[in-house]
Amino acid sequence: MASTIQKITRSLPVPVVQLGESILGDKCYEVLIRDVAFLSPPYPAALVPCTKLALSKIIGIGIVCASSIIKLPQITKLVSSRSAVGVSMIGTALEAASYLGMLAYAVRAGFPFSTFGEQAFLWIQDVAVLLLLLVYSGRSTIAVGVVPVVLAAAYYLILSVPGPSEPVLAMLQAAAIPLNLASKVPQIITIFRNKSTGQLSAVSVFAYMAGSVARVFTTLQEVDDQIVLAGVVLGAVLNLVLVAQMVMYWGKTTTAAAGKDKKEQ
Repeated sequence: MASTIQKITRSLPVPVVQLGESILGDKCYEVLIRDVAFLSPPYPAALVPCTKLALSKIIGIGIVCASSIIKLPQITKLVSSRSAVGVSMIGTALEAASYLGMLAYAVRAGFPFSTFGEQAFLWIQDVAVLLLLLVYSGRSTIAVGVVPVVLAAAYYLILSVPGPSEPVLAMLQAAAIPLNLASKVPQIITIFRNKSTGQLSAVSVFAYMAGSVARVFTTLQEVDDQIVLAGVVLGAVLNLVLVAQMVMYWGKTTTAAAGKDKKEQ
């Protein structure tokens, strides 16, 4: 059976081989795809680390794909209700800023896209949520002014040449971690104060938690950066707190929460 499969894997079209090597690297592509080494002993020493890498890549790509829509339930809920009750504006702004900093650091450092791609999608969606919160809290003028500022910051940090210096990028990454962690705190406080999750989307919260746990695994496998690892681990812990609150206050509403559109921000 192994020899039959190897005849196929060793005659794959060049574009397929190049794609596989770009994702797994030459050595792991040879072990896992070309030689399908897991089908026939003796197994090479590289089989276990290459299998972990492949699993990390699959999870990473899955996270990136899922993140492109992970906050759409939140956006849809805000639009349908036309209310910002229960969703922290401060927390959303801090999270958007943290993702922009992490995205700039990862792009400039040349990390694999599968290890940070979701940050781009989450940043875009956070900006959309922030604009909706501003509009539905009666601050449409501010929302209009936020757009060019956000676009200019993103262009400078990610696309401009030569762009920020390495020390600045390192500072952004270091600052992004406490910002991202701090972004969860206002939302946690808002839920605790209202004893209700308001317009916060349960789908987005649970999906966010699953993605953050999976990202811990991919970071361990592919990124040799303790600062980045510390950030994703602590982020997963705070996402767990939000999940616990979502379960605790599931379906609960209060009259106070309904009237706190501005005060809770």
